[in-house]
Amino acid sequence: MSKNVYQFIDVKRIDPAKKSISERKINFVEIYQPMGNEQSAGQADRCLDCGNPYCEWKCPVHNYIPQWLELVTENRIFEAADLCHETNSLPEMCGRVCPQDRLCESACTLNDEFGAVTIGNIEKHITDTAIAQGWKPDLSHVIKTGKRVAVIGAGPAGIGCADKLTRNGVDVVVYDRHAQIGGLLTFGIPSFKLEKDVIQTRREILEGMGIEFRLNTNVGSDISFKDISEEYDAVFLGLGTYTDMTGGFDNEGAKGVYNALDFLIGNTQNLMGITKADNAQVKPYVNFKDKKVIVLGGGDTAMDCVRTSIRQDATSVTCAYRRDEANMPGS
Repeated sequence: MSKNVYQFIDVKRIDPAKKSISERKINFVEIYQPMGNEQSAGQADRCLDCGNPYCEWKCPVHNYIPQWLELVTENRIFEAADLCHETNSLPEMCGRVCPQDRLCESACTLNDEFGAVTIGNIEKHITDTAIAQGWKPDLSHVIKTGKRVAVIGAGPAGIGCADKLTRNGVDVVVYDRHAQIGGLLTFGIPSFKLEKDVIQTRREILEGMGIEFRLNTNVGSDISFKDISEEYDAVFLGLGTYTDMTGGFDNEGAKGVYNALDFLIGNTQNLMGITKADNAQVKPYVNFKDKKVIVLGGGDTAMDCVRTSIRQDATSVTCAYRRDEANMPGS
C-alpha cells in the first residue's frame, strides 16, 4: 500500500494527554499519559522522510529519526528500539527530558506551518513499549576482548561509556558514590519529568548485559584511585555536573535561602526513601508546605523548583525572572 504523502495535513500534531491539574499538583509522577500504538503510528506517519533530515542533524547524537519513525508506522517496535540504541544508550530518558522543542522538533520541516512530528514522545513510546514486551539488547555477536575497564560515575556519561564498551566485548565495572545509577537524571530531575522506576528498569537492562555497578562507593575514600587504575586496563571518568551556579547576591547564604540543586536532590532522595543511614551523599530535605516561596530564575532548574514547591503545598510560589515570559527558556 502506498504512503499517504498528505498525512501531515490530514492528521494534525497531537501531543499526549496531560493528567489532570488536581493530580499533577500533589503527585510527583510524570504529567503526560503514554501514547498508544495507534496514536504513535499515526503521528509517526506524518513524517515527510526528508532527503536531508534536519531533525537528525539538529539532534546532538544524530538519531536515525526518520528511519525509526517509519518502523513505528509498520509496528516493528523491536527493530525501532534496536535502531534507537545504535546512537543513544538512554533513549527512554531522552524521550522524556530532552528539549525536543529546541532541537529535533524545532528543525522538523513541518514545524512552522503544520506542527512538528511528535518525535520525543514517539521515542519514549518505542523504548517503553519494547522493554515492556521483553526487548533486550542482542549481544550474541559480541566477541570478548579480555579487557576490563572501570567507569567512575554512573551518570549519563558513565552509563553511555559502559554500554558501548560492553557491546564491544569489554567487561565493565561502574563505581558511584550514590545509592542508585543515573546521576542527575535520578536525583536532579524531578519525578514529574522522569519517574525513577524508569531508571531502575534501565539499570536492570544494563546489569543483564553484564555491567557491574558498585554503588555507595566513594572513589578516593572507600577505594583509592591508585587501586582502581592498577586493577583495570583503563579508567573512564564521568564525574557529573553537581556544581551549580550562584547569583553573587548579598546575603545569599542567609537563613531561608536555598541552593536549587540541593533542594531538588534532597526532595528526590526523600521521595525515594534514601536516608543518611543508606548513603552519605544525602542532601537535607526542605519542605515548603505552608511557606511563601520565591524562585529566582526562569530556566529548567527554576521551573523544577517552582513545580516541586507547588507539589509540597507551599502557600504561594512566585517566579522572578529578569526577562519577559516569551524569553524564559524553562519548560
